[in-house]
Amino acid sequence: MKKRLIIVVVSLVIICAPSWAQGKKTANEVSNAEKMLYSRTNKYWGPGTYYCYAPGKPLNKMADNSLAHMRDLTGISQDDCVKELTKQGFTELAKTKKKTWYKPNKNVTMQFFTSPDKSYILRPDFEDLYNSPTKADGKYEYATKSVIRLEILPLKDSLKVIDAIWKFTREVRELKAVLGTFGSKFKKSEPKAYPIQMVATGGWTGLRAGTWLLRNDNGKLQGVWEKNENILRRTIGKPEFHFVSDAWEPDFCYILMINLTKEGFVLEYTAIASTIANLEPGNTWVKEYPNVLQVYKNGITADKNAIDLFKKAPFPPVLYDLDEIIHSK
Repeated sequence: MKKRLIIVVVSLVIICAPSWAQGKKTANEVSNAEKMLYSRTNKYWGPGTYYCYAPGKPLNKMADNSLAHMRDLTGISQDDCVKELTKQGFTELAKTKKKTWYKPNKNVTMQFFTSPDKSYILRPDFEDLYNSPTKADGKYEYATKSVIRLEILPLKDSLKVIDAIWKFTREVRELKAVLGTFGSKFKKSEPKAYPIQMVATGGWTGLRAGTWLLRNDNGKLQGVWEKNENILRRTIGKPEFHFVSDAWEPDFCYILMINLTKEGFVLEYTAIASTIANLEPGNTWVKEYPNVLQVYKNGITADKNAIDLFKKAPFPPVLYDLDEIIHSK
């Protein structure tokens, strides 16, 4: 099951206030979700149910940033989610079959909400909890499995897009998530071209190193490392530019996907409650959660071990300060 969960998270990849490190948590502090009026657990999910590790007490619950705010809308009923968005000043968009930048299909069952300042659109995804008891009317309860934030920026604002990439990276770091993919390409990008055209790295240590290319310089093989930001600035306006990054922790997965379209740069942020997922028959979250936690710990260990691996590489990179790379200082 451990392999299957990793595959699910990776397949989802191919989702605003400044983020700052929080002080040490005290016994009386509560998360954003716990400050809200709705209940995070009931007879359909939470302790004693199939979804007994449903979100509500994530490992890093005191982070206060835009991804955490999206995360705090997951793991609650569809009705509670809509009520909370209304309370926060979101307005539901009228259902339409018109194809737009934020709605790439004709699925009229999706609900879209515009932010109070009209700067972005939020789309919660609701999933029926068919492994829980039905409600009094015989229907299954629906819970918010993921929340997607959609934003569009004009082509001239490419530097703002790069800023958004680093802001996402700072926020997942604050959430103490394991950084997975961090990459970009465009329509005619070549993986072996020099200067480097595609960002291709992963992990926090890999982010410090940058992107690597083995090139043939007059018959002599040469390993070249370049900062990812340099590559992004050089290629971000290319036709069909595409960027994706993901990060994960035991309870949640976070994704940012960017595509350059004819309307402009479409930024899609996603926060996914992985523990609302359905398991293989016979398995339970009581059995599975320790495996998920171990995968998370293994990811942290592998990232630390990568430092020595980079130093011993035939073409070792310069490992820049992470705060400098992600512009947190």
